[in-house]
Amino acid sequence: MGVIKLSFFKDLFHHDGNGWWKIPKTSEAEANPQNEHPFGSFVQKTKAFLVWITSGKGHAGPTYYWAIAAILGIITLVEVWWFDQEGLRYILVPAMLGFSIIKFALVVAFFMHLRFDHKLFSYVFVTCMVIGVFIFSLFILLSAFHGFGG
Repeated sequence: MGVIKLSFFKDLFHHDGNGWWKIPKTSEAEANPQNEHPFGSFVQKTKAFLVWITSGKGHAGPTYYWAIAAILGIITLVEVWWFDQEGLRYILVPAMLGFSIIKFALVVAFFMHLRFDHKLFSYVFVTCMVIGVFIFSLFILLSAFHGFGG
């Protein structure tokens, strides 16, 4: 009864290089499956599509620019449609400012080829656009509350 097994203490305090505890191997220790995330294989398919549309080169081909032009055209159609909707007039200006930022970023990034240049150039252009929209919005608010401009 008074005999203590030394192997118990050895197992408890000894480190033999394979980890401190004798934990059984589980599936948690294995790598995650390839598309185990909320978007499934969508991200991988999108990357493959972008490589295909750009011909796998550093610069995009005509198909890529047609796709960007189609996106810009769809945004423009939404803007024109939105302008004609009476029920959405109260958020017209914020929506148009948001659409203009998106279109600006697309034009600057793709048609001005800044996407393929150093990212600093894109950051400078987008930051200036956001600051410009902020100042424009500030002046709209000032004119609404203080009666500037007529």
